[in-house]
Amino acid sequence: MARISVVIPTIEEESVFKIIKELRSKLGKNVEIIVVDKSGDEYYRRVKATGVIVIRQTSKGVENALMLGLKHAKGEILASTDADGTHGNEGIFAGIKLVEQNKADLVLGNRFGKLHKGSMQLYIRFGNAFLSKIYSIFYKRRLNDVLTGLFVMRRSAFETIRETIPYRAGIAFFAIELANRGYKIVEVPIAYYPRKQGPSKLTKSKIFYGVNVASHIVRMARDYNPLLIFGGIGVVLIIIGGALGLYVLYTYLMTGVFNLIGRTLIAFMLVVVGILAIISGFILDLLLQIDKKLRK
Repeated sequence: MARISVVIPTIEEESVFKIIKELRSKLGKNVEIIVVDKSGDEYYRRVKATGVIVIRQTSKGVENALMLGLKHAKGEILASTDADGTHGNEGIFAGIKLVEQNKADLVLGNRFGKLHKGSMQLYIRFGNAFLSKIYSIFYKRRLNDVLTGLFVMRRSAFETIRETIPYRAGIAFFAIELANRGYKIVEVPIAYYPRKQGPSKLTKSKIFYGVNVASHIVRMARDYNPLLIFGGIGVVLIIIGGALGLYVLYTYLMTGVFNLIGRTLIAFMLVVVGILAIISGFILDLLLQIDKKLRK
């Protein structure tokens, strides 16, 4: 088995000690465990006493914690899981096999595969499903749980985004960046358990966090898949302009009087702008493809 590095971001999570024992039991000498800690001194000393690598996090956000840990990792395969004990770590072992068999470059744990009662609130399930659908459409990779806290990644894939500044999108950051670089991304079902120790420390507002993730999904799709974004906008404008133009024509045929000059001009402008948006999408997409080939 390849050398595995598992990064675990934590803030005073007691479940991390059980996770460390489980990983060592399953992976033995092949595992390097890196805890990126943003807790108090006492907790830091307790984690340090387990013999794992402990790195102090001074920045904000789980994305920065993950990047910090991954940059220190030495394994051929990189992984991460939440420290709160809610994720079934069987996803790490399944993900390692898929990466070793060259069936994936990034494996995400799908919590909806084995969702335990009371583990996820209804509005979070709805928001996650919505974000996952947006991601699947824009990046042409079918995902069901883009906000998962567990992943396994090939080191060579990580090295391509090593210097990328992470943005507030959780593990969706890795899914977005690697999809844009053409890597294969798959999911494996994992168990998801109710949280036992107080509220999540990921963010104070799950709704605001979800909106932020959605904005990054769309924004990065605009930069890496311009034809989809600009083409979609162009089609919508053409449809609206066409419908308005048909209304003007219908009115003229019914009354015999042409007095909707303003609406006619608006309809014409919408169609023209729509066509220009589609053409712009084609040009930007062509330039993007040329840039990708030059980079290779």
